[in-house]
Amino acid sequence: MPKALFFNVPAHGHVNPSLPLVTELVRRGHQITYFATEHFRARVEATGAHFQPYATIHDDYFPSRRLHGGVLQRVAYELMRTTADILPDLLEQARAAQPDYILYDGMCPWGYAVAQALRLPAVVSLSLMPLNSPPLRNMMTMLPILLPAILRDFSKGLQANKHSQALGKQYNFPPLSPTVMLSAPGDLAISYTSYYFQPFADTVSKTVRFVGRTVHDVQAPADFSLDAARGRPVIYVSLGTMNNVDTEFFETCIRAFKGSDAYVVISTGNGVRPDSFGALPENVAVHAWVPQAYLLERAALFITHAGLNSVHDGLYFGVPLLLIPQQAEQTINARRVVELGAGLMLKKDQVRVETIRTSVAQLLHDRRFRQEAHRIGESFRNAGGMQRAVDEIENLLRQRGFTAV
Repeated sequence: MPKALFFNVPAHGHVNPSLPLVTELVRRGHQITYFATEHFRARVEATGAHFQPYATIHDDYFPSRRLHGGVLQRVAYELMRTTADILPDLLEQARAAQPDYILYDGMCPWGYAVAQALRLPAVVSLSLMPLNSPPLRNMMTMLPILLPAILRDFSKGLQANKHSQALGKQYNFPPLSPTVMLSAPGDLAISYTSYYFQPFADTVSKTVRFVGRTVHDVQAPADFSLDAARGRPVIYVSLGTMNNVDTEFFETCIRAFKGSDAYVVISTGNGVRPDSFGALPENVAVHAWVPQAYLLERAALFITHAGLNSVHDGLYFGVPLLLIPQQAEQTINARRVVELGAGLMLKKDQVRVETIRTSVAQLLHDRRFRQEAHRIGESFRNAGGMQRAVDEIENLLRQRGFTAV
């Protein structure tokens, strides 16, 4: 059966959507070695894959370098510099393992480099929206969102391009151009969204397969309960795992929901201590972590930073969204939700007690938001899932002459 190496970056939003794919690959007999950092060991091993830690990339890779979606050029520079540093070791490991194909996250250029250098079939795991070329009139509306992040630290982008050019020359493969440096191409790309949800889907590369979202982990852990909700509608609030240190935002939400008819669960992540807010209203609970899928299956509303995985999770369960983007690509995600009628968006500087209350009241009382959220969720479930994704991978392997699938 096929053998593959999977390379990913140490970020929940990139690892988590790939795990159902790996689970299905292993179930179908593929031998997967998954490269990540120690924080993800247990989750990777639970899929049945072999976990392989990076030698020099650690769990704090992004926060220690202050990398996020608002500094795209610095992200590209650090990723290409890391690729230059670790590629010799990864190539040595790959040659020893003799894989039949390579899997990698779109934001993992060293995975692209390994596949290209060894001339192996390349499968991309797209944890972000696929890049495409929307019609000019729509591109003009997106430029104000993207341009500040593109222009910031522009010199770092130039250095990233130099690294890419040098690696391509050294290992004899096409370098990553600046336009795709954070979304590396491959022979096949697996997108965890649906054709319906993808903006301008007809302009996306023909190598992309929209397979939808797969959510399995809906069981409540022993240390979490919604008993305190006592039949009240549940509202879930989260800023995700990266830009989640906005204490003022969480405090505003607490004030907005004090005394309301809803039961509100706030997840702060590791950036803010739950006990830092002092005495809480009876109907508000603050946790560092919550079982998101379990909670969303029971939620009436999700207030989210509009990260793609959180958006997908909420819509998968048909939950209307109040979207408060923290960076450029999240604004694009949020606009798509609003365009399809499944939520409302507030800019960061619009977040106040009054605006939250008004938006929440509209989302809860107008049934059309939930209806449209359900429509999008159905598009995820009907896209073929991980079974289709593995079928596509095995078709690619057969096209490349691999017969044992």
